[in-house]
Amino acid sequence: MEKIKDKKFYIIGLGSMGKRRIRNLLFNKIKKEHICGFDINDNRRKEVEKEYRIRTFDNFKKGILEFCPDALIISTPPDKHKKYFMFAVREKMHFFTEVATTNDGYKELIPLLDEKFIAAPSCTFRYLSAIKKINSILKKNEIGNTLAFEHYLGQYLPDWHPYEDYSTVYFAKKQTGGCKEMLPYELNWILYIFKSEIKDIKGVHKKVSNLKISADDLYVAVVQMERGIIGTVVIDLLNRTPRRTFTIIGTKGSLEWNWIDRTITISTRK
Repeated sequence: MEKIKDKKFYIIGLGSMGKRRIRNLLFNKIKKEHICGFDINDNRRKEVEKEYRIRTFDNFKKGILEFCPDALIISTPPDKHKKYFMFAVREKMHFFTEVATTNDGYKELIPLLDEKFIAAPSCTFRYLSAIKKINSILKKNEIGNTLAFEHYLGQYLPDWHPYEDYSTVYFAKKQTGGCKEMLPYELNWILYIFKSEIKDIKGVHKKVSNLKISADDLYVAVVQMERGIIGTVVIDLLNRTPRRTFTIIGTKGSLEWNWIDRTITISTRK
């Protein structure tokens, strides 16, 4: 089997996530010559070429023909994913895609998946050291059987990308809003550590601020899992102090994770 280091990767979209994927590849010892980028934005291409010393294209198909990639890394805004993953699946080409905020194209995509290529949706947080530690604690039953959880994520939207006008970026739009993006992102790792699917989910979402966006800036969800675990997930684009906290209530104690402080605290009583 061909080694991963010999594969060629074509990054579609050179915004903040596309740049992160370039750094991921370089960290994993992929040669710069095996990384290429595509973006219609001249400034982004020039920035990437200068910072990472990789080749870029302003035409997707030209990049395909000249670079001949083995895999696509789709880091465009979520509402632009379909064009590229459908290209990959029809060509039997490996691909990775960032978190989706729309189901556009997925009914067409799923029946075309097979073992000839890898289709990898983003699940980054499953590999975060803190999530791996929490997963281990639950496996060891250190706080007993899980009964309930509470999750909060908040950060003021203009602080997401302070180098550009927040109102023009995809996370400010109704269809691809920041809260809408982060809800499935957070649920992905929460379902993973609880080893359960969702039985029912209800809640509210609304724009409550005067931010210059059409997206809802507050999501409040109540989640019931097939294992019987019940929890809340609150996500906002409002908090001037960034925060991500997660609490699990078990039959023998509780666990609290503070992402900013990098702490996991277990409390039990005998």
